[in-house]
Amino acid sequence: MINVRDTLVLDDDNEYVVVSKTTYNDEIYYYILDKNNNENFKFCYQVNDELIEIEDDALIKNLIPLFFENAKEEILGE
Repeated sequence: MINVRDTLVLDDDNEYVVVSKTTYNDEIYYYILDKNNNENFKFCYQVNDELIEIEDDALIKNLIPLFFENAKEEILGE
């Protein structure tokens, strides 16, 4: 299970931190950020042991507010 604050190494050999995770339409999604390059971030979902990057802009647009709310709850402990 992947949790917020976990560090992951993806196929591009970069280390990413899980900034937020959310559930939408019964699927778990992750917002991850490159530890060494804050401009390199990804929105992903998991299939077996692999994270798949989301390329659907409409889906990302729906997920962003959910990621924000979950990150806020994680930070503030609400």
